[in-house]
Order: sequence, then C-alpha cells, then structure tokens
Amino acid sequence: MMGRPLDLDVAIYRDRVQLTDRKTRRLADQRANYRFSSDESVVSDVRYLEDTIVRAIRQIAVGDDLFILQDPVAHVVGCETALDKEERAVVETALRQSGMASVVFEID
Repeated sequence: MMGRPLDLDVAIYRDRVQLTDRKTRRLADQRANYRFSSDESVVSDVRYLEDTIVRAIRQIAVGDDLFILQDPVAHVVGCETALDKEERAVVETALRQSGMASVVFEID
C-alpha cells in the first residue's frame, strides 16, 4: 500500500483553526488551548498557533493508515481577517514548524 502525502486546506479564526484533508475531506475544527490571537491580530503568537495546528493534524491523522508526512502541502484558504505581510509570515512559520513542506496562500 502506498502512502498519501498530507494535502490540507487551512482556515484560521480567532483562537481556532480548521483543517480539511483535500483527499479524504476529513475536517478538524481545533480550538486553541493557548490563545494565539490578540485584539490587534488573529495570529499574534506563532508558538500557540503551531500548537493548535499540530493538534488539528493529529485529529485528521487518527485512524488514517495511508497518511504520510512526505512533502505535505498546506493551502491557506480562509482567515477571519485579512492578513498583512507580517501575519502571513507568522502563519507560514507556524505551518512549516508543524511539518508542512509547502505553504500556498489562496487568499488575498
């Protein structure tokens, strides 16, 4: 049996992320244990955003024997607010530290 690289849609909200596996359509709606949003920014703390993303990935991976972390891709498809350049860098850093090899922004 061949493994299947992780290919995710990512949506970010205040202290919550939603990940959807593009292949299986499996959804993880993960609330943050530690706030990563502030009054000024939806993504103000990269460390806690990463923690929330990792826990969402675990939800998607549970029971999926074909899932592998070889060249995983994250497609940022939604965010509660528009992301400026610094916020995009925070999101990209959190996704890469979560194991994503490629990050694609599909939002303006």
